[in-house]
Amino acid sequence: MSPKITIRREDIERVIAQRVVRNSHARSYFGRVVMKNTTHISSTELMREYGNVPVIVRGDKGIVPKHGISVSDVTPMPIEIDDKISAVDMDEYERATDEGKQQIIDEYLSQHADMVSETINALCVQAIQGEIDYMMKAGDHLERYNVRYGTVKRMTHAKTLAAVSYGEAVKFLSDIRSLVTKQGVGGTGKFIASNAVYARFADILASSKMSENIKDGYLIIGAFRVEEDNDSYIDVDASGNKVTKTLCGVNDICYMADNAGQKLCYLRLDDVIQRSAVAIYSFTKDDEDQRGTKLYTKSKPFPLPNPKGIAFGSFKEQTYKVTFTAGNNGSLTASVNGTSISSGDDVVAGSTVTFTATPSSGYEVDSWGGTDAGELTDLGNGKKSVDVGKAITVSVSFKTSA
Repeated sequence: MSPKITIRREDIERVIAQRVVRNSHARSYFGRVVMKNTTHISSTELMREYGNVPVIVRGDKGIVPKHGISVSDVTPMPIEIDDKISAVDMDEYERATDEGKQQIIDEYLSQHADMVSETINALCVQAIQGEIDYMMKAGDHLERYNVRYGTVKRMTHAKTLAAVSYGEAVKFLSDIRSLVTKQGVGGTGKFIASNAVYARFADILASSKMSENIKDGYLIIGAFRVEEDNDSYIDVDASGNKVTKTLCGVNDICYMADNAGQKLCYLRLDDVIQRSAVAIYSFTKDDEDQRGTKLYTKSKPFPLPNPKGIAFGSFKEQTYKVTFTAGNNGSLTASVNGTSISSGDDVVAGSTVTFTATPSSGYEVDSWGGTDAGELTDLGNGKKSVDVGKAITVSVSFKTSA
C-alpha cells in the first residue's frame, strides 16, 4: 500500500514564500488583499463600495443582474487544479529520507502555486480592462469565466502613434487622466504604456533633446510618469488556439488611480475542504487504483476594481494589408485572434495572423511562399503565423501525397 502524503499548511506557506514575486503592474495594483470568510460576496457590500454589482458568468450559467432586479450575492469561480502524483514518484517518496520526501512535496506544490499565480495575474489584467473573459481550469476541464465590472472610460487620439509630437503626447495623457478625475476619483495615479507606445515616447524624448526624462524603468512625459506594460498571459481563443494577451493593446496607454478602492479578495472555498478563507489550499487523496495519489489545489481569488478609477487611451491604429492565396488542390484561410479575415483585408499593426493550409483529399502541403514566407512561424498541423508590422503576402502550394 502506498504511503500517505499529507499536505500541511506550513508546506504551502513555505513554497509561496520561496517563490520569486512577479513584477506585475496589474497584480500590484490590487495591493489591498482581503480574506473573506464566505463563499460569496453580498451585493449590498458591492453596491456600497463600487456602486454596481458585477455580472458573474461561469460557463453557460451565471448571475446576470438586470434593471429592476436585485441580486443578493455573487459567487466567483474558484481555480481548481487536479493532479496526480504518479506511482513512480510515490515509490521514490517511500524510499526517500524525510528531507527527500519534503522536496518531492515542495516540487508539486511549487508547480501548482505557479499555475494559481499565473491565473490570478490574468484575472487582474482583465479586471483592469473592465471585463474578465478567461478560460480557467475547473477540476478536470476548462471553463470560460466572465465577469463584467462596468464601463471603463476610453478615448482615441486623432493621430497614429508614429505621427504624434511631444506636446500632443502630454495633452493626451492629461485628457486620459481627466476621464478619471471627472468621475470623482482624484489623487495620484500612474500610466502604463504598451511596448510600442513606450518606445515611441522614448524616441520623442530623445529627438526633443529631453533624454534626461528617460529614467531607469520609466519615462517622464510632461508632469506624468509612464511605465512600460510588463503583463502578459496565455488564453485560449474561440478556435482553441493559445493566444498571448497583454494589459495594453498595441497602441494603448492605461491610467490607474492609486486609491480608487481596488482590492483582491480571497473567498472561502466551500464548507467542507476549508472553513476559513486562504489564498491557496492543497490536499491529497488516495487514487482509486491505489497506484498513486491525487493532489488537489484550489484558490478563489476575485479582483475588485473601481471602473471609475481606470481609463484607457489609444492612438489611431496603423493597419497593413494582408494578402494570401492557395494553389490548386487545397485552400488557405487566415484569422486574427480567432476571427477569420479575407485576403486583402487591413489588419492592425502588431496583430498576429494565423494561416491554416488545408489540402484536398490525396494531397499535402508542398511549400509556403510569398514576400514574408521566411518570417512565418511554424505552428504545426498546416498552420503558420506572422506578426504584422508591414504589408503581408503569403501563398501555399500543394502536391500529391507520398
